[in-house]
Amino acid sequence: MAANCGGKRRVRGKANMLNRRYVLGLIPMLILETAFVGCGKSRSSYLPGAGKARESLTTVLNAWKGGTPHGPITSSKPVINVFDLRWTQGKKLESFEIVEEIKKAEQPQFKVRMKLEGEPEQENVFLVIGIDPLQVFRDEDYVRMQSM
Repeated sequence: MAANCGGKRRVRGKANMLNRRYVLGLIPMLILETAFVGCGKSRSSYLPGAGKARESLTTVLNAWKGGTPHGPITSSKPVINVFDLRWTQGKKLESFEIVEEIKKAEQPQFKVRMKLEGEPEQENVFLVIGIDPLQVFRDEDYVRMQSM
C-alpha cells in the first residue's frame, strides 16, 4: 500500500501487511466461534482432548523452531492453524518446553517456557480449540482476536 507524503510515494512497512494478513487469518476462527452458538452441540464437542491438544501444540512449536514459515501446518492430520503474532512477524523460536497443562480451563491450555532469538526466556499460555482443523493460539493473540 502506498501513501503520498509531500509529493513522494512511500510504501508502508512489511509489518503493517503482516498484521493485516494476521487479522484476515482470524476470520476462520470467528466463524468457528459463531458455530458454537445455537447449533445444538455443546462447546466441548468442538474441543480436542488434552492428549491431542498437547500433540498439536508440540507439532506447531517444532515447526516454528525448525524454521517452517508461519501458516497452516498441512503435514498434520487434521490441519493445524496457528495464531501467534510473533511468528507471523518472523521472530525465530530457539527453544521451548511445555511446562504443564492448565487444568479447569474452558479449553485445553498449556503453559510453555520459550526462548525467542534476541529475547529473554519467557512463559506463555497456548490454547487449542477445534477438531478439524485444529486452532492453536497464544493466549494474548486469542484475547486480541476476541476484542476485535
